[in-house]
Amino acid sequence: MRLIFPVSLLLLLVLTAESRAQLQLPGAVGAPTPTGQSLTPPASRSGPSPSGGTYSGHFSASRPPALESVIDKSFSLSGARGLLQVEKAGADLRVARLTVVGDKISRPNQSCEVSMGAEGPITLKPLGAPDGVQRFELDSSACPVQFDVLSGALRARSPNGACAFSAADCRIDAAGLWGPAGTSFSDAQIKVIEKERGALENAMRAHFRTLLDKYKKDKPAAQAAIKEQAGFSSERAQVCRDYDREEAVGFCALRLTEARDFRLQSRLAGEGGAVKAEKPKSPPKRRATPVAAPASPPEPPPAGAQ
Repeated sequence: MRLIFPVSLLLLLVLTAESRAQLQLPGAVGAPTPTGQSLTPPASRSGPSPSGGTYSGHFSASRPPALESVIDKSFSLSGARGLLQVEKAGADLRVARLTVVGDKISRPNQSCEVSMGAEGPITLKPLGAPDGVQRFELDSSACPVQFDVLSGALRARSPNGACAFSAADCRIDAAGLWGPAGTSFSDAQIKVIEKERGALENAMRAHFRTLLDKYKKDKPAAQAAIKEQAGFSSERAQVCRDYDREEAVGFCALRLTEARDFRLQSRLAGEGGAVKAEKPKSPPKRRATPVAAPASPPEPPPAGAQ
């Protein structure tokens, strides 16, 4: 027997799960700052207040993270493995160095690594901002990794899965969060940036409720949004489970929450919303073709004519 849950019940389950996940998250932090530099509380984000309200149809998304937060920084996958360095040359963004740790193809139980960029920087092709943040793709036919620019971190995805390099006898997967090591954050930074996590969680829930209000007349879209929001918590836990000192710092959880909030904002702004079925176009009216008058029968020839 198939059970069908109403949208309101699914929403209650999702919000309850998010509240529990927020309580379990450790203090979250942003990108580390030089020693002695003070941290200021994050600027307030635009958008609906947690108290709710009716969606008016007009929404202005917050400005996405700037490229400067990732330029000339040294990042590692999960803050612990490999190396990623991004540089800017004029208006172009390039990967100066990318080292990914993987598994040997011949002996999967042994580790190996592949270095890209040693022969020269690799161009990052801009793909716009389909999820509210800037996205780039590594211009490499061997391993076309995509990167989302977050605040002091890069979220990597591998559209084609793991990349195999036969010459190096190595298979790599660069997917995950590339950021600083968990040991690079001070206790003072953790306490200050904990406020940012709370603000982001509240903003994300408020934007999610507003998105449901936008879809209140579109039940399939509302159910799809609820399912996606419910899956976000498990996806965040899976990506962040191996991040360096995540249980104490929570940097990965903060950055993925930030990315999710920008995704919701882009949909509210109409840049990544649900696809609406087009109304069938009525066939064009056919103009009446004027009917020509029948031709008169030929006159009979005069009598005696041959």
